[in-house]
Amino acid sequence: MIMEITESIIPRIKNQAFIDYSHIYFSIKKETLSAIESFGLPLENRKLADNRKRKQDQLRASGALFRNNNKSIVSNRRISSACEACQTGTGSYTTFVSLKCHRDCYFCFNENQDSYSFYVANHKNVNKELTELLAGGVQLKHLAITGGEPLLHKAETISFMRLAHELTPETYTRLYTAGDLLDIETLQSLKEYSLDEIRISIKMDDSQQKRKHVLSKISLAKEFIPNVLVEMPVIPGTTEEMKELLLELESLEIFGINLLEFCFPLGNANAFQTRGFELKNPPYEVFYNYWYAGGLAVAQSEQICLELVEFAMEKKLKLGVHYCSLENKFTGQVYQQNYDQKLGEMYTFSEKDYFWKTVKAFGKDQKKVQAILEHHQIAFEINENYNYIQFPISSIRLLGKNNLDLIISSNVLEQKENSMEIREVNIEWTTPSLFEELDI
Repeated sequence: MIMEITESIIPRIKNQAFIDYSHIYFSIKKETLSAIESFGLPLENRKLADNRKRKQDQLRASGALFRNNNKSIVSNRRISSACEACQTGTGSYTTFVSLKCHRDCYFCFNENQDSYSFYVANHKNVNKELTELLAGGVQLKHLAITGGEPLLHKAETISFMRLAHELTPETYTRLYTAGDLLDIETLQSLKEYSLDEIRISIKMDDSQQKRKHVLSKISLAKEFIPNVLVEMPVIPGTTEEMKELLLELESLEIFGINLLEFCFPLGNANAFQTRGFELKNPPYEVFYNYWYAGGLAVAQSEQICLELVEFAMEKKLKLGVHYCSLENKFTGQVYQQNYDQKLGEMYTFSEKDYFWKTVKAFGKDQKKVQAILEHHQIAFEINENYNYIQFPISSIRLLGKNNLDLIISSNVLEQKENSMEIREVNIEWTTPSLFEELDI
């Protein structure tokens, strides 16, 4: 067992060097939380996280499929292979013609994308991009086109799918769209070029008439595309409407729905304030600079997503209901930064969360640990600045039942000019008697 180091754990720690090191991270998190609140939304009461944990436990007991270290939860085994690939990002590529969109969703995070203004007004040459990618030897298992709204550029989107079909016919292809602009001619072309999957979003703040229009497009798409999914954020306060939607989608016999954790895009705070939204607390499992531009998770969205997965199981829906958390979006980045790198024997790559792990003992405990490691001829490093000894995770078992407080350190590799540097991003607490290697 390993545990988050919190203010409640610190009183049981008697090692001052351990406490001093922990306070570095307390300060980082405090500063980060203060910066987050400066965006204009308050953080929820942290005790509400316990409710989410209880609901997860109930779902696990009911037989829900838990994936990616509990960041992805499915009502049954029906999940898109593209979602499975997203976990590591290996062999997956998503592009866009432009970021222009005919919708104006208050929660859209596209403005956070690099060069957003440029790509609203200008197009990428996606065909050239794909040709160069494949010519460079990249093996694509999954390929997608998104936006903005890709069907604002129907000719370019269809041309891209034609090229993908010609150059890499074995690649699983998908298209993201709001659905409004789908028509028979477009769907026939997409079918001709073997589009494998289409993901259509439904906006719960649309009128009933507008939503029915999109549902008719979903029904139409099913006549042409093998795998039709809905993908949408789950907004607090929409539980009953979402349950009705699941039943409607079940009647359409589509493949599934991806329930996305609703996010605050760090802008347009007034729209979120007037709706009474708060931010999920804690906002991250591991505080780090993530590439995903979605922003910060909104409180209560995850709770509703879990209830909807439970609802699907209770109703025995054939529809695959997949909860994709904000944290689920981050793991591909961590994997891509860390996987297949060469680190020294101090570090172990975690197949659980894709961080590089090492262990540290502090202050008065160093001598005891050092003696054991030397006896077993295990490599270690001494850090005099922070008063700790660092050694491999696999060596914790050698410490027996010694009453030692240990820090499990999580790390990522970052490119710095011409070299890779190791950056510690999280610390957790354990002891030799509590720790199991399955924990990492």
